[in-house]
Amino acid sequence: MREHFGPKEFEFKIVDSDVEKELDAFKPHVVGITAVSQNYNYAKAYARAAKKRSIPVIIGGVHISALPETMTEDMDVAVLGEGEKTVVDLMAGVLEYGRFRPDTVGTARRLNGELVITATQRSLIQPLDNIPFPARDLLSIRKQSNIFSSRGCPYRCVFCSSSRYWQKVRFFSAEYVVEEIKEMAGKYGVKRINFYDDLMIADGDRLHKMVSLIRGDRRLSGIKFWINARANLINEEMARLLKEMGVVSVGLGLESGNARTLRYLKGGSVAVADNYNAVKNLHKHGIAANGSFIIGSPDETKEEIMDTYRFIQKSDLDFADTFVLFPLPGTPVWDDALKRGLVGMEMDWNRLNVYHLKSENPVLVSHRVGKEEMARLYKKFKRQRLWIAARRAWFSPYFGEMVRAGLVTVKNGFKRLSCVPQYQ
Repeated sequence: MREHFGPKEFEFKIVDSDVEKELDAFKPHVVGITAVSQNYNYAKAYARAAKKRSIPVIIGGVHISALPETMTEDMDVAVLGEGEKTVVDLMAGVLEYGRFRPDTVGTARRLNGELVITATQRSLIQPLDNIPFPARDLLSIRKQSNIFSSRGCPYRCVFCSSSRYWQKVRFFSAEYVVEEIKEMAGKYGVKRINFYDDLMIADGDRLHKMVSLIRGDRRLSGIKFWINARANLINEEMARLLKEMGVVSVGLGLESGNARTLRYLKGGSVAVADNYNAVKNLHKHGIAANGSFIIGSPDETKEEIMDTYRFIQKSDLDFADTFVLFPLPGTPVWDDALKRGLVGMEMDWNRLNVYHLKSENPVLVSHRVGKEEMARLYKKFKRQRLWIAARRAWFSPYFGEMVRAGLVTVKNGFKRLSCVPQYQ
C-alpha cells in the first residue's frame, strides 16, 4: 500500500505487541488487523481497543473472508479475500472523503446491525509480479525472514482453506522471486529464508529456473532455504534439485501413517509409502525432513491414531509435530462440524486452538475418541516430538539453526500474549 501513498499522505507502522500502548503513542487515523480463526478473539480485542479511541478499523484475513458474519460492531469494514487493491481503495476514500467508501468492491460492513457485502471478492491480481516487494523496512529483520512466491494450492485437503481463499493457484515469476531474494540478502542481510507458500514446488519449470538464477549469482551462494512440500512430489530428482538450490530443510504435511485416515485427509492424492519415500529421498541428499501430522479425524479409531505414532517412530524424521484436527472456517471439516452443531458464529474461537485441548469444551470432530483420551494421545505425541528433537540434536547440522528460529517464534508469541487486551 505504501507504493500508492507518499509519506505526506500516510505514515505506516506495523505492531504485533503492546497494541494499546502503541495506539496511544502513534495515534493512528486507521487501524488494520489481520487474523486467522485461532486468534480471532485477539482481533476482536484489538478492534475494541481501537474503537474506544474512536479509530476506524479494517479487518482482513482468512477468518473474516470465510465468515464475514462474525465481524463485530467495533470493526468498520472487512476486506474479503486478496486485499492489496481493496485496502488501497479504502484508504483513497479516507483521503478524498474522510471515510471508507461504502461501495468499495470486495468489502463487508454492518449497517444498522445487518451485514452488507459489496461483492464477495474483486478479481484476482494477475500477474502477481504487479505486486511490489513487501515493505520489510517496517519490520525488525534479522538474519532470518520469510517469503511468499505463490498463492493457492492445487490440492484440496479437507482441513485446509487455501483453495477456497485463493480460488486458484498463481505464481510470482522466477525472476521476481530471485530479485526479492537478492533484496532480502543485500539490503537486509538475510541468510536464512523460509518459503511460506502452500506448495512452492508445484510448478516444476519455474522451480528449475529459480534454481538456475540462484546458483548463477555468487551473492546468493550462502543463502539457506526452508520450504514446505507434499510427499508425493519429493522424488529423488526433486530432492537433488532442492539441494542444488540451497534448501536445508523441508516441511512435509505427512498427516497420517494410516492409509484410511490419509485418504480422508488428503483425498487419496498421496499414500503412506509416499511419506516414507519422501523422507528417504530428502535424507539421501542431505536435507532435513520435518513432518507434521493430524490426529482426531471424525471416524479415526485409537488404533489408527497409533499407526501414525508408529510411523513417526520408524520414519527417521528429523522433527515431527502432531496436531489435533480442529474445524477451521473455509474447510470441508468446518462445513461438516457446522451441520453437526459443533461450531457456530458466536463461538469462543479459542476452542479451535490446539493449546486449549484441556479446556472444558474443545471442538473435537472425532466420533470415536473422547476428549480425555484425545488429550492423553496428544500428550503422548508431544513426548515423542521431544524425544526425536533430543535424538536429532547430536546429528543434524542444521538443528541449532532450527532451534534458534523456534526460540525466536516462541519469544515473540509470549511477548504478544502478555500484551493482549482482555476479550472475555
